[in-house]
Amino acid sequence: MGGVAASLAAGNSVILKPATVALPVAWAFAQCFWEAGVPKDALQVVCTDGREPLNYLTKHAAIRHIILTGGTDTAFRLLKNNPTCPLSAETGGKNAIILTASGDRDHAIQNVVTSAFGNAGQKCSACSLFLVEKSVYNDPDFKAKLHDAVTSLQTGSAWKGGTIVGPMITNENDKLLYAIEHLEPGESWLVAPEFLDERRYILKPCVKWGVRPDSYTFKNELFGPLLAVVCIENLKEGVELMNASEYGLTAGLQSLDEKEQAYWKFWMQAGNLYINRGITGAIVNRQPFGGMKRSAFGGGIKAGGPNYVSCFVDVEELPVTNTTLTKRGADALVGLIDLLEFLRKRAEPKVRSRLYKAVNSYAVQYDKVFSVEKDINNLMGERNTFRYLSVSQMVLRLFPHDTLEDALLVMLASAQVRTPMALSMQPGDPKYMDLRGFYGRDVAFKMESDEEFLASMGSYDRIRTCSPDIPKAYYEKAAELGMYIATAKPVVEGRLEMLHYLKEQSISFEYHRYGSITEEPASSF
Repeated sequence: MGGVAASLAAGNSVILKPATVALPVAWAFAQCFWEAGVPKDALQVVCTDGREPLNYLTKHAAIRHIILTGGTDTAFRLLKNNPTCPLSAETGGKNAIILTASGDRDHAIQNVVTSAFGNAGQKCSACSLFLVEKSVYNDPDFKAKLHDAVTSLQTGSAWKGGTIVGPMITNENDKLLYAIEHLEPGESWLVAPEFLDERRYILKPCVKWGVRPDSYTFKNELFGPLLAVVCIENLKEGVELMNASEYGLTAGLQSLDEKEQAYWKFWMQAGNLYINRGITGAIVNRQPFGGMKRSAFGGGIKAGGPNYVSCFVDVEELPVTNTTLTKRGADALVGLIDLLEFLRKRAEPKVRSRLYKAVNSYAVQYDKVFSVEKDINNLMGERNTFRYLSVSQMVLRLFPHDTLEDALLVMLASAQVRTPMALSMQPGDPKYMDLRGFYGRDVAFKMESDEEFLASMGSYDRIRTCSPDIPKAYYEKAAELGMYIATAKPVVEGRLEMLHYLKEQSISFEYHRYGSITEEPASSF
């Protein structure tokens, strides 16, 4: 419902299309909105039968933005069906918790069991992999405790009061059934799978021991109450294994070692990080939710976070006049002598004012918002911080109709947030000489045709253009790759413009010890 609320808050009309099995719940949510005063023509509920009506709906010209919570395959299908329509998708994850020898083993088992088997393991954030350091993995007492914790979970009907693990939403999960019915070399059952009903909806929590990184169970999303336990040599190997995954939704670390915590936090590539607690149950504003890599499609803006509503608005810039360069803005231009000379002596007054306004805003917003890791909740015993990370590699693709002014806005904003930005333009583009003069060897320049650029798109993490007026082939190639193209016209307001060059990450660190707090963690957390 977060997407519905954010879209309505931005002033849009919304069509809610739930999964067929979730229709009764979606209808109840919609009634809550209607009773609260949202007009029925502003929020409508549609239930389609099969893919053809859904394809018609998502391809319709009236649809300006698609929000998806679902599978990665569904996201690719939507992109292929309508490549020019923006898609904000929260997709799957192969989520892991790492336990090192420095972790509290009992607390780790509690957190893993809760994260793996709550909602019958069907949450997109659920723990699917338990990566255990070798000395702990080989400890028979640890193995026995994990077995006892899992087998103690009461499984049964949702109508039974004591049930902890209830029925799954479908009994046609082929990937889960394959993982249950097959053991690969080295694998065994610590807790064997068992269905409690003839229709195979209710599966008792099961634990597969000795899972290897090249196995089916390790690589595939299963969406069921199956936990895979993997032996690792150390924390470094665990981080490398998880970062090699195509997914990056949630991740957890169970360790009391501050150096291990800092290492994991620095290197782990996932949208939501959790230290010494479970990895499910993100709360709006406290742990804004959304992944990285194949766990998210779109601009990387998290649901329930401070920027989510901005995804669903069109921004129009007001005219800028008579702006001067502040000292902080001038500091941001240190080293760009030729650009400063251009602004002072060659640029038209309107262009100069607009670029000065942008530089001032970019610098201030970077200092106040984008360079600071913040905890706005200040809960005793749990630190919940929100931070921005640079995109690893971006490219600005320029066209002859783009202005030098807009190109400079993109370059200035990306430089301020430390995101490497390559410049790609067509041979003969007159903007080349000015841009080369301003940036010299500090920026990778590429003169390439549309065909050459399309062939190289897969080497970038994100693409920036100065307008949505680009060849359709660009949208189609991006849809094929699952890549995001930021096509909004560049603006001078740094609070909005700089979002195009960043990723968001939430970190939740439970630092109390069974309710007792001896000291707060270092401010780096």
